[in-house]
Amino acid sequence: MRNFPLGARLLFVTGGARANFLDGYELRERCESQRIDYVNTCLGYLTGVIDSDDAAPSWRLAKSLFCVPRGVSANQLRGTFLSYLREHPEEEDLNAAILVGNAFISAFPCD
Repeated sequence: MRNFPLGARLLFVTGGARANFLDGYELRERCESQRIDYVNTCLGYLTGVIDSDDAAPSWRLAKSLFCVPRGVSANQLRGTFLSYLREHPEEEDLNAAILVGNAFISAFPCD
């Protein structure tokens, strides 16, 4: 464990104690809602996953898993996520971050 960066060591130590804040059902509900607070939660969640993926290489945890092109709006990300969910309803019970990652890996591969 000594050879792993500090962040990775913390993940090993704390991995079982983390709460899952949203699952796919809850995130879908927010992303499909007309309520502005729900939509804002959706958009913030989606962009947060992208920001985390962008930061991972700096933290030496991993390389970026997906490559969202410049100019893609948060609402386009929402559409991408909801389209993926319609095509893969069996994944809806996953943790929302995993589900969003799967959607963006599929839609925005790094070539």
